[in-house]
Amino acid sequence: MKKSMFALIVLLSMSQVFAHHAVNSQFDVSKNVELTGVLTKVELINPHSYMYFDVTGSDKMVVNYSIETGAPAALRRAGLSAREALKVGDTYKFVICPSRDGSPTGLMSSLTLPDGRSFKFGARNNVDPGQDQDPTSP
Repeated sequence: MKKSMFALIVLLSMSQVFAHHAVNSQFDVSKNVELTGVLTKVELINPHSYMYFDVTGSDKMVVNYSIETGAPAALRRAGLSAREALKVGDTYKFVICPSRDGSPTGLMSSLTLPDGRSFKFGARNNVDPGQDQDPTSP
């Protein structure tokens, strides 16, 4: 009985380890997309924070993007005080590694605030600043 209970506890605790996704499986870290959008929601939680932006595509359709970034402590280490700097309704420029499945999600590489301050995060940041990429167009 004790052995089977121990095995069950180990099995359940290991499921937490495997539940955490690999960045490369969800996001294409070899690509970055530069977007501009209106912040609609911020979730400062562990182990990943999320920012949601309404992005207007070249076809004038608005798409809500869910952007994953680091935990609140990781944002602070990058110099961003998210609770002070992120205001719902403001417009931000940001660079993401896009989702592999084409959904409007991404992994944040950098964020530029309305006042021009810019912050880089752990994801690769290889966008040519002159390159205008629109993931909503084919």
